[in-house]
Amino acid sequence: MIDTVEFHRKIEALRAALEGKLRVKGADLDRQIRRAGRRLPKRQRRAAAVILGAQDWMGHPRLARLVDHRVVNAAFGDLHGHLGRLDPVEARRTAVLRMVAGMVLNLMMFGGLLYLLYSFVLKP
Repeated sequence: MIDTVEFHRKIEALRAALEGKLRVKGADLDRQIRRAGRRLPKRQRRAAAVILGAQDWMGHPRLARLVDHRVVNAAFGDLHGHLGRLDPVEARRTAVLRMVAGMVLNLMMFGGLLYLLYSFVLKP
């Protein structure tokens, strides 16, 4: 049987990790998981579904005894492990570098097009 106080503490820690690492805000864990969407790999989305299912059952005293604590703890560990490996500063840096690289590539292609246009069409 899972202790409800510890379970809710783990939920709050998971919500804080989602907000800190993925910058996903929401009123509850379900909304945060939905907003994270594809940023969480499939395995972590399944672990989140296990946690959300257990969260529904933890609201009822008799159903709370039926929750398999090993599966739920493994799901918490899987999600925390994945979120622990993420670096939000590195993700932001990578996004900016990709945007700049795209702009540079577009400017190079535009310059090449102008060169071809000048050398073949507008040749004096």
